[in-house]
Amino acid sequence: MRCSGWSSLAISICSALAFVGAASAHVFATPQFMPSQSTRTITFDVPNERDEPMTGFAITAPSGLTIEHAHPNAGWTEEFSASTASWTGGSVARAAQTTFRISLRADAPPGPVVMQGEQRYDSGAVVGWPVSLTIVPAEQSSSQNLALAGVVGLIGLLVVVAVAVLAWRRRASTDVGPRR
Repeated sequence: MRCSGWSSLAISICSALAFVGAASAHVFATPQFMPSQSTRTITFDVPNERDEPMTGFAITAPSGLTIEHAHPNAGWTEEFSASTASWTGGSVARAAQTTFRISLRADAPPGPVVMQGEQRYDSGAVVGWPVSLTIVPAEQSSSQNLALAGVVGLIGLLVVVAVAVLAWRRRASTDVGPRR
C-alpha cells in the first residue's frame, strides 16, 4: 500500500506525539488507570537521570486519593501518611532504575489526577515530577451485574412469549376462515 507524503507526515507526527507523554514522564505509574471507590497497588518506576546517586523518593497524593500503605523496598526505609509516602536510606546509581509501590485508595470522581513525585539526592537536590493517573468510573459489583442480567433475561423471555402468542393468534385466525 502506498501512502502520500502528507499521510506519512501525519502518521509520523501522531506517532511522535503518542510517545511524548511517556518520554517526558520520568517517574511513571503502573497501572495508569484505577476505578473510583477502589484500592489498588500502584508501582512507580523511578530512573536516576542525574550524575549523583538518588538517596530518597517521595510521592504526594492530591485530594481524593489516600495512601493506605507504602510497600517495603529492599535497602530502603519507608514511611507514609494518608497523603505522602517516602523512602530513604537506599541508593540508586546514575542511569539505574528502581521501583516503589503504594496501596492507593481512590475516592475522587472519574478524570485525570496528578500526584507529585520527588527524587532526592545526597547533595540536597530535589527533582520533582508530575505523575499522572486517570480515575475511571467505579466497577460494578457482581450483584449489580446479576440484577442487570436478570432484567435483560426477563425482557427477552417476554419478547419470545409475545412473538409466540402473535404467531398462535395469526395461525388461529387463518384456520377459522372459509374453506373452498
